[in-house]
Amino acid sequence: MLKLAVFDLDGTLKRVPDPYIYLHQRLGTMGQAEEFFAQGMAGQIDYEELLRLDACLWVGTPRATLEALLRQIPYLPGAQETVAALKRRGVRVAIISTGLLLHAEMVAEDFGIGPVFGNEIFFDGDGAEPVVNGRVQAHLTMGQKGEVMERLQSQLGVSPAGSLAVGDTRSDIPLFERAGVSVAVNPNQPEVAAAADIVLAEPDLRPLLAHLHRHAPHLWP
Repeated sequence: MLKLAVFDLDGTLKRVPDPYIYLHQRLGTMGQAEEFFAQGMAGQIDYEELLRLDACLWVGTPRATLEALLRQIPYLPGAQETVAALKRRGVRVAIISTGLLLHAEMVAEDFGIGPVFGNEIFFDGDGAEPVVNGRVQAHLTMGQKGEVMERLQSQLGVSPAGSLAVGDTRSDIPLFERAGVSVAVNPNQPEVAAAADIVLAEPDLRPLLAHLHRHAPHLWP
């Protein structure tokens, strides 16, 4: 039976595929960010430095502002229902994201799930409204999701065969490789679709459980 379901967050449970671009657009810092985005894509700066540069543009921004903007990103249709159905079956639901840990923790609170993994930005403000201070910690980069999933499976005593992985980009392929059943949601590259057992062509999770029942009735009878 299915014991563990691991979801990517951005573009998989939530509609916006890149939370960093989204926040820059909403906070008016996109123009300044475009230069180092290009450097990051070219491999000229590493992931943690890219995250630090993002956070430096948001220094002084209240945590409450970031949370409010992130809450405005809608869930995919069927996200709440799918997670609730998994939980009713006793499946542990986790999030492994290269997006913001802050966002993943908010979603985990909404759904009553966990653990969650993501990248961290820090805040200052003892006794006052916390604001971004520019310090960061990149807990996982684009290529590390598989390692995190392996550790999680080991900690929970769950085999790959009893695991489900759901994602939308190439960074989720290592999750797919460590799961008995993998699902690509509105995949952004052909190789993402090719790596998955189930492909949902639209950004909509409502068909997921029916597909899972047909594809793997041993896991989801």
